[in-house]
Amino acid sequence: MVVLSLTLVVVSLIEYLSITWVYQKTRLALGVDLAQISVSFMTIIVLGMVLLGMRLAHFIENAIGRQRFIFRAPRPGGWVVALIRVWGFELIDKRQESHVTSKADSTLKPDEVSTILNKPRRGGRRPTYSIDRWRRIVLKWENRDTLRDAMTLADLLAEEFGTHPDGSPRMTEQTYYCWRDKVLDDLRNKVEANNSS
Repeated sequence: MVVLSLTLVVVSLIEYLSITWVYQKTRLALGVDLAQISVSFMTIIVLGMVLLGMRLAHFIENAIGRQRFIFRAPRPGGWVVALIRVWGFELIDKRQESHVTSKADSTLKPDEVSTILNKPRRGGRRPTYSIDRWRRIVLKWENRDTLRDAMTLADLLAEEFGTHPDGSPRMTEQTYYCWRDKVLDDLRNKVEANNSS
């Protein structure tokens, strides 16, 4: 963030000095009116480049998050991995993760597995919040404007359910996704019931 902020300040200063220099040269050579017109065009070009940069940054962030294009399977130690780290993401090695999972699976004994499968199902704890409340939250999150709304899922959960003393939301994103599936199933059932009647 420090490097990014310093880069932004330096680039802004260079742009300001460039536009001022062009204004002074044009004003002395062609007059004030043409100098103002040239500065207006330069400002429009700079704003267009800023908007293009913002769109590109949004595209790169989505591509990293969804592991698309060059971010699908980057080589360890390459420039793509460095770009992912600069962007604030961590690279998870799927091969190592699957290796750990397969080792854990191989340590299970057959009698342990059959004991677990034959256990009666317990009722579990009743949900703290109703499906109606989760429906409202799911619809709010799924229907948000991703270009204009900078709120993250953690921010929404903290706003709806409050936070712990350390600032983390009381409900996790994993809990949200579990309830999201239930809410979507409930909505599908209601739509099918309405269509059939």
